[in-house]
Amino acid sequence: MSSFPLTANFNFLLPAGSMILFILGFAAFIYYYRKLSKENSLLKDQLEKANTLYTSTVQELDFIKKRAEESDKLKSSFLANMSHEIRTPLNAIMGFSSLLQTPGENDGENHQYIEIIHRNSNKLLDMMDEIFSIALIESGITTLYKEECQINELLSSLVTFFNMEKELNEQTDVSIKIKKPTRENTFSINTDPRKLRQTLFNLIENALKYTSSGYVEIGYELKDHSMIEFYVKDTGLGFPQEKLDIVFQRFRQVDDSNTRNFGGIGLGLTLSQKFVEMLGGEMRGESSPGNGSIFYFTIPYEPINEKIESNKTENQNSAIV
Repeated sequence: MSSFPLTANFNFLLPAGSMILFILGFAAFIYYYRKLSKENSLLKDQLEKANTLYTSTVQELDFIKKRAEESDKLKSSFLANMSHEIRTPLNAIMGFSSLLQTPGENDGENHQYIEIIHRNSNKLLDMMDEIFSIALIESGITTLYKEECQINELLSSLVTFFNMEKELNEQTDVSIKIKKPTRENTFSINTDPRKLRQTLFNLIENALKYTSSGYVEIGYELKDHSMIEFYVKDTGLGFPQEKLDIVFQRFRQVDDSNTRNFGGIGLGLTLSQKFVEMLGGEMRGESSPGNGSIFYFTIPYEPINEKIESNKTENQNSAIV
């Protein structure tokens, strides 16, 4: 019986064993390759999430930093404004009160001193009113009290008041104009008269403050029978349009420097904007350096006659029920 030599058997089996080892090795390679690819994909996803979180955190920290810087600037501006604006009328009140105590002064001078004390006392009172008003609004305590408001009568009374003010301030080169679409003194709407008056008062006062010659004009017009738009226009200094958002911020003015020529604690326009929003409207402004400014605001136009009819209908329906 013949048999293959041992070496022949070994040479025959070697290619088959190598193939098996190759297949097992290739399978192991594929397995670990897929495993590594999966781990790599997972790590890549985690890295992307980490990068996204890092970017978001950096942006959030940058935002917080900017808010902190703005808050610090606002605090500094507030302290500088309040220190100056409170001390100025207080010094006048104290100084002229002392002069009144000096014997030998005549009645004419005493009357002048009393007038200065009275005006500066009113400035202090107005300043504190503004601070309390903004605090009440931001606390959500202030409410609306709607009633009949005669628009033309309101505008006329404001013009009369500020004509007297500009004479006291020796602004003889400034005139105050008024534009009424309707001349009827009985033209009325249903709104909060106090907040509407204070809004217009602040805008006119602000316009006169920055106007040394020319005019200040106030007026209104109806918009689509649903809104009424008021405006206050002046020929004063004006300011860059891109700084419009600054003038509506609390305790801010276009010129925040301590050496500015114009007083005020920077709450007039802020309050006006918030009052308008409470009344259901919005405020905007246009300005450019040297060409004056104009501020508009709209509020719902609710004729008082329609309000009366609406109330009658509601009362009748209530009676029927």
